[in-house]
Amino acid sequence: MIAMMDPQSELDRLRKYKTRRVRETSINETVQSLRKGLRKGNKTSSSLIEAWDAAVPSHIANQATMVSMRNGVLEVLTDGSSVAYQLNRLVRSGLLRELQKATKGTLRKIRVRSV
Repeated sequence: MIAMMDPQSELDRLRKYKTRRVRETSINETVQSLRKGLRKGNKTSSSLIEAWDAAVPSHIANQATMVSMRNGVLEVLTDGSSVAYQLNRLVRSGLLRELQKATKGTLRKIRVRSV
């Protein structure tokens, strides 16, 4: 016959298996990785932004937003298809080469999307 344990000690033993693990809810790691990425890409992004402001006409730049820069691909989001068309025409007419010169060749492609 199995010996009866003290009810309190039995509860304590079972609570080890029933308790929920405390999840990490701080954003410290995310903030640190963001800071590291900003430090690394700050020189490239600042020269790219300056070159973008100089090369793209203001009526197009006001309706286009640079969303991301990953693996040499600049993604630009526009307010409409007409602005996307105008921006694509600029890219074909040499905007990519101008931006490549300003960013020392880290830019490979410009991807334009409209909302």
